[in-house]
Amino acid sequence: MARAFPMIAMDPDGTFGENAPAMLLTRFAEMNRLAGYIDDPTRVKDLHNMRIAAKRLRYTMEIFQPCFAGEPAKEYKAVYDKIKSIQEQIGDIHDCDVRGPAIQKFLDEHVKRRPELRVGLERLIAKEIEERDRMYVEFLAYWANLKRKAFRSRFIRIATFLESDAKQESNDDSDSGDK
Repeated sequence: MARAFPMIAMDPDGTFGENAPAMLLTRFAEMNRLAGYIDDPTRVKDLHNMRIAAKRLRYTMEIFQPCFAGEPAKEYKAVYDKIKSIQEQIGDIHDCDVRGPAIQKFLDEHVKRRPELRVGLERLIAKEIEERDRMYVEFLAYWANLKRKAFRSRFIRIATFLESDAKQESNDDSDSGDK
């Protein structure tokens, strides 16, 4: 399993909302680092690690969701739904990556004693491979669509919203103190 990126930009004296951008962007970078491998269907472990990174990001987003209200909350939810979909799609692919070899192992261990199992289990393995290929192609299309729609920029914009909002409030406070 891929190790999580460390959280080095945290401010121990900062508020929950002030630390949100650093944590969200770190988890997003972690997931995107592994995205470089998705075009190779043989990189099963790397794809699984991307799913784990997407899961970390998803759960981090769940933690910080209360920091967003109004219109930003709607955008945050839309971005969250995309991350959840990434995690779920890769998880479904990984299920096939695990089931196929497990069925093959069972077949190899039992076919001599139970040769009647061969045809059915070989069909099941072929179905797993076919299903995996179908879901993989769908995921690649989904990912390509996210890239076309500048999802990375969208994520960064919403993740840093609290940071920019806090700076604006700070500027407003200092402006009102001058009067």
